[in-house]
Amino acid sequence: MSERRFRPDAQGYIRHWILAGPQTRPYTGTAGSDDQMRRQAVDHELAALPEGIGLGQPGPFGEPWRFHWPGFNVFVEQSAFYHQLEVLDLWAATQLHVPTEWRAPCRLWAVGTLDLWVNEAPLVRHDVPRYMFPQATQAELPLKEGMNRLCVRLQGLGVRDTRFLFGMQVLDGVHEIEVSLAGSDVVTGGLAAAEEWLLGVRAAGDAGLVAATSPKWSVQVAAGGQPVEWAQGTDRFVLGEKAVTSLSVRLSMAGKVLERTFELPENRVVPTPPTCPLEAHQRNYLEHIAAGQGSGRDSVQTVLARHLTGPSDRRADDRILQDTLRFIDDRNDCADFALAAVLRLWQLDALPGSWRERVEQTLLGFRYWHDETGTDAMCFGSENHSLLFHGCQLLAGQLLPARTFPAAKRSGSEQAALGAERCRGWLERVEARGYLEFLSSTYLPITVAALMNLVDFAADDQLRRRAALQVDALLRDLARHSFDGVFVAPQGRVYRGILAPETSTAQALLSYCTTAAVPAHTGWAPFLASSPRYRPPSDLAELMRKPVSATLRHEKVVTRLEKTAGYMLCAGELKRGDLRSVGQFNALAGAPGYQEHAWHATLGRRCHVFVNHPGAHFDLTMSRPGYWYGNGILPELSQRGSTLVARYDIPPSHPVNFTHAHWPSGEFTHEEVTDHWAFGAHGAGYIALWCSRPLRRHDEVLAGRELRADGRQATWICHCAEVADRGSFETFRDQCLAAGVAPEGGTIGQVAE
Repeated sequence: MSERRFRPDAQGYIRHWILAGPQTRPYTGTAGSDDQMRRQAVDHELAALPEGIGLGQPGPFGEPWRFHWPGFNVFVEQSAFYHQLEVLDLWAATQLHVPTEWRAPCRLWAVGTLDLWVNEAPLVRHDVPRYMFPQATQAELPLKEGMNRLCVRLQGLGVRDTRFLFGMQVLDGVHEIEVSLAGSDVVTGGLAAAEEWLLGVRAAGDAGLVAATSPKWSVQVAAGGQPVEWAQGTDRFVLGEKAVTSLSVRLSMAGKVLERTFELPENRVVPTPPTCPLEAHQRNYLEHIAAGQGSGRDSVQTVLARHLTGPSDRRADDRILQDTLRFIDDRNDCADFALAAVLRLWQLDALPGSWRERVEQTLLGFRYWHDETGTDAMCFGSENHSLLFHGCQLLAGQLLPARTFPAAKRSGSEQAALGAERCRGWLERVEARGYLEFLSSTYLPITVAALMNLVDFAADDQLRRRAALQVDALLRDLARHSFDGVFVAPQGRVYRGILAPETSTAQALLSYCTTAAVPAHTGWAPFLASSPRYRPPSDLAELMRKPVSATLRHEKVVTRLEKTAGYMLCAGELKRGDLRSVGQFNALAGAPGYQEHAWHATLGRRCHVFVNHPGAHFDLTMSRPGYWYGNGILPELSQRGSTLVARYDIPPSHPVNFTHAHWPSGEFTHEEVTDHWAFGAHGAGYIALWCSRPLRRHDEVLAGRELRADGRQATWICHCAEVADRGSFETFRDQCLAAGVAPEGGTIGQVAE
């Protein structure tokens, strides 16, 4: 080997490729289910290979072939969010060097339709035209002695959150393979050395960043301001006096840029609850939102807040309304969010008169349910979206009863009647069975907003009263699941924001309602604030402080809640069953997960512990489930009082073969981590975490917050206690160690008895 090359990773993944695309073009096929449209979007005939494949050479879409730096990802992933339907087309190429002729067994992973060529000969089509989960197929790579070129074409349909990826995992003889970029072994060698250096950089507290050696390339560090050069001849980069919460390290080599992101959550400032009276706090809250210029689909909230606080900013409001109505007219995904706010402005007489005719056009031209004509990427079926669509249908029909709605071929009065019927059906389901998106830090506030439109503007008095009761119950749930002023809970749908729960939209909603909550200023509170009818329950602050030991029932899951003065532990109960019976997510242990947050332990507003099985190999993925939120495979999970047991059994069909804990080392006043145990103390509480697999610290994006356990089978046990009951940290630790654990699950609970 004359030049240095890349190697497959420890699991045999070929990670280094050059890419062309993805090219996107509007979907022009016929309407149907997402999977039906995905099949229509794909070329069913095998394409011809592009000519002149090589790094920097012209690609098939006009742009040059570019180096794809994978970071920590084992897949070539181009996942993204598409508000409208787009056809996706991606080409990739790499070179494998082997010492002798060989048929290499491999596993090909894909989400999309993958075609593979080896040395210009087509080998396999792997077709996975469905949402979300990567699926594998077996193949043998016919490799000749020396260099072999592999080419991949991946096709798919961009519709909302779209997982678009492929991976190649060689199953035997990995140590014999070297990977080179098509076009240049010289560049490959330099990039391989640069990658090794960058992946070795670590955050090191006050020292800033530390590398194994000083850099040999141009390296810049950006932390919110102008990038600063990493000095040659030193293996350290000092951040300076200013505390930063995130930064990026950019390495430039041969015209290629490798970039890595770090987050330093210990530097994040978590505010304290306000001390002013509630009325003054609420006024300040709305003025904060009203001062924004507003952008994106939720910007109408700014207009609504200005209507409540005055004075208005007519120029800014006109711009927001123009952009919002265009967003709705294009039927982008989440157009129903924006439409609900526009309808609220109209009903509150907060819509400038000159805009009414323009808004009428939008109301009449909208598609309020999937039974109406049209092809778009709007999501109708989820819990929050369905109520928003039904409520918008009801209110728009009430406002324009004599007009015809073309997509529905119904009059406004007919739309209103059907919308009301659908809203009643939605309420009947949640009243009887609870919520699918239970306790969601993202979607509960949107559900509250949709309910508030019914509370304030539905013509049916009974419908208004039923909606108001649901808002009361949801706000009390937020308060009950709060500790030290911050809402945390097991959740039916969650995002990466679970890492900073004090910033969630649910927290913002709660913080508008009570000064006992840590303040946040995002989200949907203007819907509550603008209500002429509704006032939040008066007992929210009391519920936030009150100890709780409770069992709560939701549509698919029973949750447990144990809250004391020293800690809060809460979990969803997940048991094994017949997976063939699973009709939706949030269901059974061993089933594929989505965005469920299975359990959460907290000792303070900054100190949160949980475990999940990642849905992807690397942080900041666009996939759902993600790295820190949701679960690729749901665990068997039970909680009894202050102790919970989570058992993971990850099948070979799932690509991620580890579980991990969010363990905020820097937040503990005392901490001890050994092979199988982690102990921490914070405030008035203690926490112990045990895993059947050895624990190792891992830093990717988050610094000092991850304990990883390699292996497909793992049992995790979490136990919480109050300092007042246990005495010293050492006493608590020794009691846990003396209680021990059993392989089948958790005698540690006896410590609490």
